Amino acid sequence: MAEQDPIVKFVDELVKQAEITLPEEELQTYKKRLVEQVQRRLGLISLNYLDEKGLADFENLLKENPDVEKVREFFSSRIPDYPQKVAKALEDFSQEYFASLGR
Repeated sequence: MAEQDPIVKFVDELVKQAEITLPEEELQTYKKRLVEQVQRRLGLISLNYLDEKGLADFENLLKENPDVEKVREFFSSRIPDYPQKVAKALEDFSQEYFASLGR
């Protein structure tokens, strides 16, 4: 069995903690949109840590239509303490998410 994407797992946990109750189809759409928001946030944060050469290398990587794992490997190899930066970004996202829910 394939390992679940960590962002999907993060969103599943957020929604569970927030006790969001929607019909299944709406819940899946809601989660999908949250995953997209998290991915965008992580992408923007990651790009901010790259120098000009790193940005050029990333543009070249995108031409290869990389999968999520290849993109993670790219950032991990070029950004010091990348896992910690991602963890901080996810924590910030979580806090903002709960604040937006009034919690």
